[in-house]
Amino acid sequence: MSKQIKTAVLFLFCIFALVGGGKFYMDRLKVDNLYRHGFQLYEEQIATYLKEHYSGISKIEFSPIFKSGGRGEGFVHARIVPVVYDNYGNKVYLRNDGTINTLVPNYVLTSGIELDFNVNDGSEIIYLYNEKNESVKVGQHQHLPEQLKLQTYKSTDAIIAAYSQKEALKGVEKNNQGSPKVKIVYNLEIKRVDEREVGKWK
Repeated sequence: MSKQIKTAVLFLFCIFALVGGGKFYMDRLKVDNLYRHGFQLYEEQIATYLKEHYSGISKIEFSPIFKSGGRGEGFVHARIVPVVYDNYGNKVYLRNDGTINTLVPNYVLTSGIELDFNVNDGSEIIYLYNEKNESVKVGQHQHLPEQLKLQTYKSTDAIIAAYSQKEALKGVEKNNQGSPKVKIVYNLEIKRVDEREVGKWK
């Protein structure tokens, strides 16, 4: 094979690699942006409920968006872990890691949130669940719409009650007073992890 042919083959290989790599990057970016948008709304829904219905909370923060399974560029498992602090310096992770005997439902894709793309125009499709467990389309919103501010959230109530009974949280009570001065730290970082790593996140 002549030097010119080798050069041409190498050039074509580089072009294909750049095109393929660019498409992979753009596809992954599009999916990641959908996850960030959807989980932003989901985090707002969780934090708003805790802020408006529980007194004694000083801070609410969230883990990164943990994605696991697949190669990371498609629709795979995804979840977040809310963290609640009381006014005494205690904090609890709202996840099923054996800390409490109550079965803790995870804040996970397909449980509280659904994500997809419109097959016709590629636009984002985002659903959040209301307190009747009905999915509501919210992809057009940049922040949590008023109708999805929950008045009841049984799974979260059960978790908070279990931690309070164990005294892992002190002075956190469900009432109409809420915690109007609570600090909320949202997190839209995406981490691709093994599912087992989620339970170790601190």
